[in-house]
Order: sequence, then structure tokens, then C-alpha cells
Amino acid sequence: MNQVTQSLPSCFVSFRMGSWFMPFACLATLSLAVFAPTAAQTQRRATHAAQGNNATGAREDVGALLRAAIAALQAGRLDEAEPLLNRAVAAAPANADAHSLLGALLDQRGRGIEAEREYRAALRLNPKHVAARANLGVLLARTGRADEAVRTFEDVLRDAPAHPQVLFNLGVQYAARGQSEAAVDCWQRALAARPDFADANFMIGEELRKQRRYEGAAEFYERALAQDASKLVYYVRLGGVLMMLVQYDKAFAVFQRAVERFPDKPEAYYFVGIAARGRAAYDAAEAALRKSLALQPDNVDTLAQLGFIVGARGNDAEAETLLRRATTLSDRHFYAYYDLGRLLVKARRYEEALPFLQRGAVIKPNSAGVHYQQFIALSRLKRKDEAERELAVFKRLEEERKARGRDEDDSENPDPAPAEAPPPAPSLD
Repeated sequence: MNQVTQSLPSCFVSFRMGSWFMPFACLATLSLAVFAPTAAQTQRRATHAAQGNNATGAREDVGALLRAAIAALQAGRLDEAEPLLNRAVAAAPANADAHSLLGALLDQRGRGIEAEREYRAALRLNPKHVAARANLGVLLARTGRADEAVRTFEDVLRDAPAHPQVLFNLGVQYAARGQSEAAVDCWQRALAARPDFADANFMIGEELRKQRRYEGAAEFYERALAQDASKLVYYVRLGGVLMMLVQYDKAFAVFQRAVERFPDKPEAYYFVGIAARGRAAYDAAEAALRKSLALQPDNVDTLAQLGFIVGARGNDAEAETLLRRATTLSDRHFYAYYDLGRLLVKARRYEEALPFLQRGAVIKPNSAGVHYQQFIALSRLKRKDEAERELAVFKRLEEERKARGRDEDDSENPDPAPAEAPPPAPSLD
């Protein structure tokens, strides 16, 4: 079936890796298809509609118009396709395909109200028109009418139960509602109909990742990447779960492939740097992060990560500059505040350190490390009662962290030693 692709609304899938959100503004998103009938179907339907209209010579003209419009749509030549479709609708107003195709084109152009009108016109003429119903479902989902979108997709599947793209779209809607099992079932059925459906593999990986089933998620992300190497999000998610599995060497290899495929993308270098940090390969980490920063100078994640790396390598002055810059760009980046506070504690600048650590504790109150660093600073400042409170909080949170296990922040901010392992405690006396 011929397709014209349309982006998945970003509200349906939100992927977080630091401040690099998926889908990134500069990345390809998952696709929802706008379906066009085959040329043969178009010719048959155009002939029937032309006969119904008693339009002499229209049967060949309308069929030719729609075939030419489909070719233009598939090639992305919307300016060429639109007048062809307008002529087809004018010549054969009872042709459901012409209205459906015109709706698809208008949808592509962001003219949603007009597109919906054409889809519904097609459905008045042919209530079972699969393409018009499928595309109307996409439009309804994109415009916030999720319940109606679900009903529309379910209605299509009653007539075409193995339609892979409609199954995919319905799965996305179920996932947005928190109906994980129903979503995965849709995507598995889509894969049964179309085994090379990369987006369906990817979305199953997403659901498994949410459930912390990282090995299973890695398997499906890897399948998606093998089927479609053109989407940076696939590399990032595969590498991300490998880091969750503490397989930094494998993650590093995945991100290196991403850099080779996307040499102008700062996020690709960023994740190379993270994986290199996990391997304690600080030379490689620093080089990759500097490349990322050169491509995107004000990215807070990169500034914070590079600040940590150069600080770990003994360049405290540059580390402080980078981390301070990160805090001026964002008051919500925990690691910028935490690592700057740690750096200042290490330099025995305790009064300076406290505001940054306190801000870090507001951003991420369940971090054991930020409370331990406050304990050190407060004890050195002879503020005994406050120090004891922070030490108690640290001990409680550290026990909870051990019971909880790793989270995604741990995978992105790995240290060769345990992340919150404290140095010997200073005396409070």
C-alpha cells in the first residue's frame, strides 16, 4: 500500500536521557502513515465514480489525475499534487479516493480542519474506506481527541485486522493511556503482519524499559536499529539500556556507530562521552564532550558532564567555570549543582558550597550524595546539629538507594567507584 508519512505527535512518546529529550528536535520521529490507494484501485474507483457522474471522458482523466497525484505525494511534491487533487474532486465529487487523498495532502500541509472535512467526505461516500478512517484516526489523535481516535482505529481493525500501521497507531494510543499489555499486543500483531516494522520493535522496547526489563528492551531496540539505522533515537535508547545493564563497552560501540552515522549531531558525541566515562576512559570522554559542546555550546548536560570529567582529571578551575555556567543556564540541573558543590567542598570552600548543595537537594531530594556533601560542609563549619541531620538523611537514603537499584541518572553519571560512597566522615566534635 502506498504511503505518505506523517510525524507522530511528540506528546505520545517522551524519551528522557538527561536534557536530551526523545524525540529530539533534530531527530527523525516515529511515523504514522497517511495511506493512499494503489494505482489499480484508484483506476477502478475513478472509473466507477465517473460513470456515476455521467461525465464523458472523465473516467480516464480522473484516474490519471489521481495516479499523478499519488506519484507527486510519494515524492513529496505537494505543490504539484494539490491542484491535481482539486481537479479530481471537481471532476468526480463522488470519488471517495479523491477526497481521501486530498485530505492526506491537506494534513501534510498542516491544514487539519480542511483535511478532516475531506476525510469525512470520503467516509460519507464510502463508510468502509480504510485509508480515510486510518488517517482520520491519526488526525484525531494529534488534535487531542484520543477516545475518538481509539474508536476509529478499532473500527478499521474490524475490517482489516492485520493492518500493521493501524495496529501500531492503536498501540501508541493504548500506551498513552497506560494500557501497556494492550499496546504491546498491538505492536506484536503489527510485527506478525510486517516483521521488519522497526517502529513496532522500538515501542515494545520502550514498554519493557519502563518496566525495568532492560535485557528484553535491549533486544527489541537492537532489532529496531538493525531494521532502520537512520534514526538516532534507536542508537540512544539501545546504548542507554546497555548502560543500565552496566555494559559500557557495548554502549560505547553503539554510540560510536551513531557518531559515524550522524557526525554533525551533538547528542551523538554526548553519549559517546557518557559511555566513555562509564569505562573510566576519561581521555575519550573529554574529547567527545568537547566535540558535543563545540556543536552546541549552551547544552547544560554537556557542560555539567564535561565539568565533572575535567574536575576528575584535576583541572578544577575549568571544571568550576563549566559547572557555574551550567547553573546559570538552568536552575533544574541536579548534577550541575551537585558536582559544583562537591568541587567546592573538595577545595574547602564550604560556605560557597552550601547554596549549591542545598539547591541540589531541592531538585533531587532523594539523592544520598548531596546530603552527605552537606554533612561534610556543615561539620567543617562546626554547625553540628545541622550536620547530624544531614548525616541521618544520607544514611536513610543510601539504604533506600541500595534496595532500589540503579536508575537512569546512575547510568548517565557513572563513576568508577560507587556513586555515593563517602570518604571517611569528619569529626563533629
